[in-house]
Parts: sequence; C-alpha cells; structure tokens
Amino acid sequence: MTNILITGATGFIGSHLAHHLAKDKNNIIYGLTRSIKHESVFNALSLDSVSNINLICGSVNDCHEYVNNYNIIEEILYKHDIDQVYHLAAQAIVQTASKCPVPTITTNVFGTLNVLEPIRSVIYTMDKEIPTFVMSTDKSYGISENLPYTEDLPLNGLDIYSASKACEDILARSYAYNYNLPIVVGRPANTYGLDFNWTRLIPSLAKSCLYCKEKDNPIILNKGSYHYIREYNYVEDTVSAIELLMKNIDKTKGEAYNISSGHKHTTEEIVKYFLEMCHCNKIIEFKKKDIVFKEIPEQYLDSSKLINATGWKPKYNIYYGLGKTCANYKKWFDKEV
Repeated sequence: MTNILITGATGFIGSHLAHHLAKDKNNIIYGLTRSIKHESVFNALSLDSVSNINLICGSVNDCHEYVNNYNIIEEILYKHDIDQVYHLAAQAIVQTASKCPVPTITTNVFGTLNVLEPIRSVIYTMDKEIPTFVMSTDKSYGISENLPYTEDLPLNGLDIYSASKACEDILARSYAYNYNLPIVVGRPANTYGLDFNWTRLIPSLAKSCLYCKEKDNPIILNKGSYHYIREYNYVEDTVSAIELLMKNIDKTKGEAYNISSGHKHTTEEIVKYFLEMCHCNKIIEFKKKDIVFKEIPEQYLDSSKLINATGWKPKYNIYYGLGKTCANYKKWFDKEV
C-alpha cells in the first residue's frame, strides 16, 4: 500500500488528481482540505464515496498559526505513515490574488513552508524520505520575449499571484537542494476541465451557455484579452504528468518541469470552439478589466524536459477536451435543475 497526502484535495486539479490516483486501489489517499463546497469537482466526481479517499479537515494557510498548521501536517505524516505528498493547496485565482495579496502570499508561500518543514524533519524522526510534488505555474515566468518558455529561464512573476507562485517554486527547490530531499516542481500551462472557479474562462463559458438560469444573459468577457495566446492542457493530461514526475523521482528530484500540451490558442478561438461544442449562439459582450488584474499577452511552454525524463505525452487535443468538459458541465447543470 502507498499512503498519499494531497493538500488542496478538494480543489480543481487536486480533486482530479485524487480521482486519478485512487483508481489504483493500492493507493490510500488522505486529502487535506479546509472545506467542501457543494459546487466542487470533489462532489461532481462523487469522490466522497470512493473507499480509498479519506478527507482530513485542516489548513496550511494561516502563518499566524504556524505552529498549529505545522503540527497538522506533521501529525498526518506520522499518523498515516505517509509515503508521498502532492502539495496543491493554493490561492489560485489571479483576480483574487490582486485584490487580496496578504492571504495569497500567506497561502502560497507560508503554506508551502508549513508542508516542507515537516517533510524535512521526518528524515531524522522517522528515518524515511517522502517524495513530494509541489505545484507551481507557467505564470511564474512572467513576461518574456523568449517563447516558448523553457525551464532555464529566470522566474519573473510580476503580479501578486505569479510572484507568490514563483516564491513557492524557488522555496521547494531550495529545500530539495539544501537538504537533498526528493522534491519535484511542476509548472503546468492553463489546465481546464470540469472546474467550478467561475471567474476562469472555460467555467464562465460553461455556466453562461449551459445553466438554465443564465440563458437570458450574454456572455461577458474581459476587454483586451480576446486575442491573448495561451496553451491549454486537458486536466487528465496534467494529472498524468504529475504522477509520472513522482514515479520518476530518482531522475526528477530537485528539478522543475514544464507541463504543456503544445495546443496554443487565442481566447477568441477557445470561445468559438466551446460555443460550437455546446451549440450556443449567445451574444458576447466585453467589460473593462479591473485595473489591478494583470495578464500576460502571450504564454506557452516547451515540455521537452518532461518528455525526455518521464516519457509523458499529452493524449487529448483541444476538441476532445472541450467536448468532454462540455458534457461534464451539462451533466452537472442538468442535475442541479
């Protein structure tokens, strides 16, 4: 049996990762979460009924209670004899980060420290190393003229969210370097799939097109972002890459890896594809972006390092991914009526 701790286990990628790893019944999942919302991937996937997924109520996000949070992680590591850690807990909404910098930095930086420090200590107290994955982001690179981003580029996150994740990224790799710990960092491109963060592009399109209470309202998009270029990973590809980084930890430890599909699209293209999938012909209106909401005009990655180290390849193109996502949202909204 492999005992696995996932922080942020009821979040978007955390829930999909738990679902993926739990398919192997030799994996026993312990998910750390602050709470479960009704509108959540965890509920939509009925993960509460999966026998080898166990939720633990707790938080890594309050630095004023550092000792308490440290003890929560430490207690889980000891009590459940944890063999692997996937640290995904984060404040992951860019707009929220811009408006709430202190909670964002507390969660993304101090929360990561609260996870890494107990992992370091078990080397001496339990005489074991715990392979650990830490979730970073492509946004840690900031704005660069060198595209696609490669892992040797400096991290230059300028907005609050990107800066906090760049700090998390560096902190994780510093623990790997300083203490020779088996820690690997992933920097995924925009990941999509069934997701209930309605401020994000694809969830907002799904709600506007498929939820009956929104049928008379136009689609609202941010002005100025329609021609921005992003790379899109279907969530199942992202979680399979994360799993392979951990399975190859002897080769990947101490390093950061881009996770990217090679599927680059403008916002306009994604909107067009999704509306076609959903048979939606709504009017699109544009609103002025909040002045503190900063976006990078063009962003995509090179995943050669990941592919060479693990053999990973993306399985799903944008058409399959959006089609599957549309079907999953329709199923959810039909059930909510």
